[in-house]
Amino acid sequence: MSNSNQQRPYEEENYPISPEIIYYGDRKFVYIVIQEGIYPPAVNYTEAPNYFPIPDNYTIKTTWGQANNSRTIQCSIYYVEEKPHYLICFGDNLQYQVFSAQSPFDASVELHKIITPDRRTAVSGVHLFGLQLKCINRNCKGRPRELKLHKESSKTTQINLAKGLAKKEQVHFENTIKDFYNPKDRVVLKAIDFTVENKEYHVTFGDENYVKKKQKLQSIAYVQDLENIPRDAYLHLAAVESILPREYAIS
Repeated sequence: MSNSNQQRPYEEENYPISPEIIYYGDRKFVYIVIQEGIYPPAVNYTEAPNYFPIPDNYTIKTTWGQANNSRTIQCSIYYVEEKPHYLICFGDNLQYQVFSAQSPFDASVELHKIITPDRRTAVSGVHLFGLQLKCINRNCKGRPRELKLHKESSKTTQINLAKGLAKKEQVHFENTIKDFYNPKDRVVLKAIDFTVENKEYHVTFGDENYVKKKQKLQSIAYVQDLENIPRDAYLHLAAVESILPREYAIS
């Protein structure tokens, strides 16, 4: 029995001993975990403000709605080229499918176009896939996972690992701002720099300002011509200082 006095959202669970999880939020969801999945090295996250981690090889059965009008679907997530893809099976025998390579919300929209075509609203994709469930997140993070050495990973994996680490630090940064600054202060994390085995990474955040970028490139090209700096010399300088634009960008 649920405790109606307990503050929502909350979970009733004995996971992983029992695969059933009951979630009470704006509405009630009943989940059956079929396959917990894993968090890959270059894990993706849901959109702001929650940034829930998205597992790979993950399958969960979700039921919501009133007893006489409830719906049950099966949601799966699998990564292709380090990007999550979302699959929802529905119908009496889960014989129908919708798919999205964009987001859980997009998958939910595609589902509701079929099951509730007369309505313009859709149930949260995060809740359909159970990505908000703390007990699954806790159990996934609690399992040890051996990682490859950086030098043994492909270049694509190395880049995605750097992006994943940067995204996690961005989430931590945004969650910590309130402890140091007034809410009215506009605090923005613009970039993060770190090295892995002497390989430098510079990750920027937010939408790129192409006007400012173009102005910066033009200014560098102007100084390069004015001071008669050879392109080979600039190329060596850009190799030493990672935040300088690459030589080909200003050629």
